[in-house]
Amino acid sequence: MRSNTKHSALSDPEMYFDRLFKDTYPNIVAYLEKISNNKELAQDLAQEAYLKVWQKLDLLPEGEEERLRYILIISRNCFLDHLKLVLKEKKQQDAYATVFIETSAVVNHMEVKEQQQIIDHTINTQEEAARRFYLLNREEGLTYKEIALLEGVSEKTVERYIGRVLRTLRTRLASFFFLW
Repeated sequence: MRSNTKHSALSDPEMYFDRLFKDTYPNIVAYLEKISNNKELAQDLAQEAYLKVWQKLDLLPEGEEERLRYILIISRNCFLDHLKLVLKEKKQQDAYATVFIETSAVVNHMEVKEQQQIIDHTINTQEEAARRFYLLNREEGLTYKEIALLEGVSEKTVERYIGRVLRTLRTRLASFFFLW
């Protein structure tokens, strides 16, 4: 770039800026692309940097190397501002995710606890034989046939009692899920 003085910048700032832009833009984008590893971001940040250069045109150093260094500093600062913004957004997203996960865990724990209370209450309010057959089947893992042999009743009786308990549980749990 030809050495432009403050005088030429003040007499025709648009022409001065246009020349400055054409002479330095490729270097600025290359620098930003190198530090950001992203060509599109580099171009966006370069535009932002040149907007700031335009706003501070009267503050630019007179020497060609100093001007380039000044624009590089502005560009680097734009990149650092971008990183700060990205980091802030990530922290906000992480905080939201943490709150969401913690809230979900609390809600899930409460739901499971309430479901278990409904199950326990339903089983405990069944007649003795039905409750005993259900617990032998679900908690002890015995088959209907094994329960029938153990209790001295028919397999159909065991099936009928357990079926009653399961229907009652389904009805009560369905109303619980409907409320949620």
